[in-house]
Amino acid sequence: MKNFKTSLLSGLVAFTLNSTSTAFAQETTTGTNGTLYEPAYFSQYAPRTALDMINHIPGFSLQFGDNRRGLGQGGANIIINGARITGKTNPRDQLSAITAPNVVKIEIVDGASLDIPGLSGQVANITTMTTGISGTWEWNPEFRKGLEANYGQGSVTISGESGNLSYSATLKSRSFRNGHRGLERQIAADGTVFEHRDEDGQYYGDRPSIATNFTWKPKPDHIGNLNLEYALENFNGRQISLQTALTPRGSNDQTLFSDAEDEKNYEAGGDYEFPTGPGKLKLIGFYRYETSPSVSRFDVFGPTGQTEGDRYNSLANEAEAILRSEYSWSPKSGRDWQLGIEGAFNYLDITASLFEYDPATQIFVQDFDLEGANSRVEEKRAETTLTHTRTLSPKWDIQASIGVEYSEISQTGDTNLVRDFMRPKGFVSTTYKPGSSLTIRTKIEREVGQLNFFDFISSVSLQDNLNRTGNANLVPEQSWLGEIEFDKKFGQGNTFKARFYGELISDLVDRIPVGFDGDAVGNIDSAHRYGVDLSATVKGDQWGWNGTQLDLTLDLRQSSVEDPLLFFSRRLNNDKKSFALAVFRHDIPDTNWAYGGFYERYLQTGSYRLSTISQYTFSKGFGSVFIEHKDVFGLKVKASARNILNGTDDFRREVYDNRRDIGQLERIEDRSREFGVFYRLEISGAF
Repeated sequence: MKNFKTSLLSGLVAFTLNSTSTAFAQETTTGTNGTLYEPAYFSQYAPRTALDMINHIPGFSLQFGDNRRGLGQGGANIIINGARITGKTNPRDQLSAITAPNVVKIEIVDGASLDIPGLSGQVANITTMTTGISGTWEWNPEFRKGLEANYGQGSVTISGESGNLSYSATLKSRSFRNGHRGLERQIAADGTVFEHRDEDGQYYGDRPSIATNFTWKPKPDHIGNLNLEYALENFNGRQISLQTALTPRGSNDQTLFSDAEDEKNYEAGGDYEFPTGPGKLKLIGFYRYETSPSVSRFDVFGPTGQTEGDRYNSLANEAEAILRSEYSWSPKSGRDWQLGIEGAFNYLDITASLFEYDPATQIFVQDFDLEGANSRVEEKRAETTLTHTRTLSPKWDIQASIGVEYSEISQTGDTNLVRDFMRPKGFVSTTYKPGSSLTIRTKIEREVGQLNFFDFISSVSLQDNLNRTGNANLVPEQSWLGEIEFDKKFGQGNTFKARFYGELISDLVDRIPVGFDGDAVGNIDSAHRYGVDLSATVKGDQWGWNGTQLDLTLDLRQSSVEDPLLFFSRRLNNDKKSFALAVFRHDIPDTNWAYGGFYERYLQTGSYRLSTISQYTFSKGFGSVFIEHKDVFGLKVKASARNILNGTDDFRREVYDNRRDIGQLERIEDRSREFGVFYRLEISGAF
């Protein structure tokens, strides 16, 4: 494996070196502080928003930070006008709300050189200036065989400025109409296929939302931001299974599983920064609330009518409130300090009930043996961090942070427990630039993970006939992370990056046995994982194929944990094994036409539970081709065909008659569901 990685790395470097072109847009400037992209560079792509522009920067990949703990360090690798994005807003949504004419420039810089704690690697600093009222819109209908056409995917954004207040508002509809169908085989332990199941699944969702962003600059060095969002989300899914017995063990029943959920989401985030003493004080607030009633139904029908059935109803209310203050000062050029203090309160409140069908009375009767499903989990958390950023020399930058976190987790309802924790955290990151074309970045970090409160509370999966026991004794995962990244620019837009990383994990959150027959998310003492992420961007101008760009990505990962049931070494559950992506685009010079496509394949590890071992696979990978015209009566129109290789959703599960350590293999479920080629139209405009 080591020789393979080395050969692959060397081959990609050589490939990129031989791909350096001699003609490149002059609207870019590379210096010791990063690479500057002027708006003229993006004109060949006819961008509508800042997101369109970011997506066309060679070698840059947008990273999300919405799963981080609190509002503290790190986050998305995007800053706007030198400031981090407020709250936990999706960076794609923020960038989509910035119209392309309002982008003054985009600079790709190193995170360790900024006075923003936690940012490392490449960071895009987008400088904007609002001029008048402008807007963008897009509509993205999608068409799939055997499903309703999806006409509800689109958005409209308007932005403007009035005095010292700039604003934007976005109406958005995120809809999907997904489905797949195919055959599942039920296989006995001796290899005999005893039953076929002809299955069809459909999953429809709609998420309309409205979001507003305000920026207020009442006086020099004073700036305030306010982000508000309200969203509704409706999901309906159903799966039909027609069973055909091939041996006496099989059945000829029909099953119907359906689930539905309605959500309401509220989110508000704001900050205000102003000079205080020798530095600046920034006050930040964030609040999020979600209410989610849901119902799951599972019914079995025989030749004479319904024979079995279950209903699982739940109502989940969850909220997060955070207050944070950051005081930053710079005693001299190249030396920045920041003291951060944060307090947070989170909770999840769930009520649930289970009903079982009684064939004798033909009514559903409540099962009162469902324990641990009605509960409230709360966390009160406080942290403080001190961060220092320093330029050691024209070639070296360093950023270091030290902090401590205190949290109290309590659970009431079916389970009552209160616990508290004190966790150290911090990092050291460096950037070394031996020359203008090579950057070497390193980072060592002590990280505290974010718990999923749903893991504390028991639940039921009617579709898989599995109960998940809640675990009130969960503790946050902690990790030591180390990485080194080599970022090489060969000029004219050709780039290559290699990132090597490792992670030592304590209190791994994974599936564990609870008692004799319970299966829950819990903590495993230790685990580790390591890997390499490779990426390259190659321009085709060297061969006279002007306007072409090829982006390549290859991620390889290995992991290890001791199975808590059989004590052998295995990979982490549902973890990435590999990811490969190739994206090609050709903007034909002196025309408004472009075409291209992409191919990607993601492989993940299996999932080990108390009495099952399962594995999801997407066969063949996912491929897509497109054609685009940038000026159809002033509109940009893109048509694409997706899943052109006819990849399928495959699933295999081994089911044991007892716990895996004492039971025998009972049967194997093996299925493949196809969803065919589907088509998408993307139409966008500006006003």
